[in-house]
Amino acid sequence: MQEAILNVFPFKFHLFWNEKGELLKLNFRFSDNLKSGIEYKSNSKVVELINHFLKAFLDYWNFRKPRVEVPHLINLTEFENRIFEKLIKLKIGEIITYKELAKRAGFEKAYRAIGQVLAKNPLPLVYPCHRIIGTKGLAGFSQGILIKQFLIYREIGYV
Repeated sequence: MQEAILNVFPFKFHLFWNEKGELLKLNFRFSDNLKSGIEYKSNSKVVELINHFLKAFLDYWNFRKPRVEVPHLINLTEFENRIFEKLIKLKIGEIITYKELAKRAGFEKAYRAIGQVLAKNPLPLVYPCHRIIGTKGLAGFSQGILIKQFLIYREIGYV
């Protein structure tokens, strides 16, 4: 497994790839470090993977792409795959409820199960689950509710 930590204000990304260069896991949090750069890399081979991720992130961040598009590997059940297929079709600023996502995926009553699936999403931003909210407002996000709120407000402000 290859690993890197990358600072791109306002985030610090912790990235994991397999030997084929497919992104396996992405974690991020807010960072006050204004200086972008690689904080850690497991080896020199990951510099190309980091640069590819950075370009894809900037395409998303600058509203050129609706999500971070990088080679990745995610193992999904048939149920999860149908959910994630609908998730990646959401446009920037398109915010829907878990209930609506369940309906679109053909599992109208499985919105709680969908919430559990999204809570374990190893690739947020690749699969932009921050765009899914509860019927009563914001609900959990693996990277923290404040980041979810920030990403939603930023995207809505663009639309």
